[in-house]
Amino acid sequence: MRGIPTVLITVSPEVSAQMRPPRALYPKGFKIGNSMGGPGQRELQSQVLREALMLLGENTRPGKIIAREYPSYGEYHEPPRVRS
Repeated sequence: MRGIPTVLITVSPEVSAQMRPPRALYPKGFKIGNSMGGPGQRELQSQVLREALMLLGENTRPGKIIAREYPSYGEYHEPPRVRS
């Protein structure tokens, strides 16, 4: 193997697929800015990171994006926005 192995964690799989990353993880339903989970969701963030790193050991074809469901992300609720 040559180069530095990389893993992309993406919340925009359609856009990322056009770039054909060597390996990519798509956490379904995650919002932009929360690609590994919401603020304070340490366990979920660790889980997403572990699964992304596990992709380094898999033989994936460039451009293939692995989608995963993380039901615990739905437990995160953003605080209401304060009007200025």
